Amino acid sequence: MKRTSKIIGGIALIAFGVVWALELLDVISISLEGWWALFVIIPCFINIFNDRHKAGAIIGCGIGILLFLAARSIIPWNDIWQYMLCLVAVVWGVELIFFSNKKSSDRKSIAEQAVPVAFDGSKLHKVEVNFGKQEYSYDGQPFEGADVHVSFGFAGLDLRDADIRDGAVINVDCSFGGIQIRLPKGVSINNGIDTTFAGVDCDCCTQPCDGAKTLYLKGHCNFGGIELK
Repeated sequence: MKRTSKIIGGIALIAFGVVWALELLDVISISLEGWWALFVIIPCFINIFNDRHKAGAIIGCGIGILLFLAARSIIPWNDIWQYMLCLVAVVWGVELIFFSNKKSSDRKSIAEQAVPVAFDGSKLHKVEVNFGKQEYSYDGQPFEGADVHVSFGFAGLDLRDADIRDGAVINVDCSFGGIQIRLPKGVSINNGIDTTFAGVDCDCCTQPCDGAKTLYLKGHCNFGGIELK
């Protein structure tokens, strides 16, 4: 499939280059206004067949088509961002409904993640998800904190069997996405996340208790949701 998609993309680019050259030489006369959007559409179209996560490629292809339509004055430039938001909402919604519960190799153990980054005396694991879904398991591993960045996607952190350090911090930057954090009993949550058109659903203890470890949440979430259970 990858070989076929490359051939299709190559043929499309060659055809576009030849037509453009003929138009510049006045051999043919056609309007190429807005056809530059093909440089966005074609790579994204190819990635629909190559990428495991289709949502990002589909959104990119759709944005390229919207740019082409705007350049051809079919839709107004002033409204293009609204069409883009509609596209993102529809594609992301379909992704959540049909693929959010799909089990796959997206689930990674802590050993498969990037090397932890030292910060303020702690080793924070960096988790970054853009236009996709990733789940991370910390079974039997020490957990001192994490930096979680999600944009148009979903990240799951399973800490139920992790050795959570008291006072560990999870820094969250979530936009148009979702985060789920599964915690063991005996851990209380200090929620310091700022939300805009978003919510934090916490089924865990939020009050400090004797003998309980405290996990701190910091950062912000816009147009999304965070679930702690």
